[in-house]
Amino acid sequence: MNSLVLKLVIIGCLLFQYGCSLKFKRKSVPVSEKPAEMIQYEKRSEKHVDVKNSVNLTDKFSEKDHQLISSYYTDKANQIIRQDMIAHTQVSAKQEDNLVINEFIPGDIQAMPLPLMLERKLSSLPLHLIRVHVGKQVIIMNVKSRQILDIIKI
Repeated sequence: MNSLVLKLVIIGCLLFQYGCSLKFKRKSVPVSEKPAEMIQYEKRSEKHVDVKNSVNLTDKFSEKDHQLISSYYTDKANQIIRQDMIAHTQVSAKQEDNLVINEFIPGDIQAMPLPLMLERKLSSLPLHLIRVHVGKQVIIMNVKSRQILDIIKI
């Protein structure tokens, strides 16, 4: 009896597993079967793709971001954070001269993300970009390539 139940459980599991791996394709409705209103709506939506109204995410520091970063680090309470970040990401003068826009941050230079409280106040960036602290500079860089897109000295 137990072996029969075990066999049924195993067969049931295999059938369930096979059934869960099935993917159902939804067939599109032929144009002749679509209502006229739907066809008109689709044509209208294809024509009115407005690129100007899409979200404009920039890869440069805005004036507002520049002011927020400067005011954050000039605050007495946050100067300790700034000094710790500068000490932790210290770079030599030669390395600092090599940090220019459209160049890459070398792998031996440590880049730390900005404090979360400051990052939340700043404008949003695309997912492939990040603001980091390197020495006495705040940099917008590409996450994968480490390419520098903009720099602010603080």
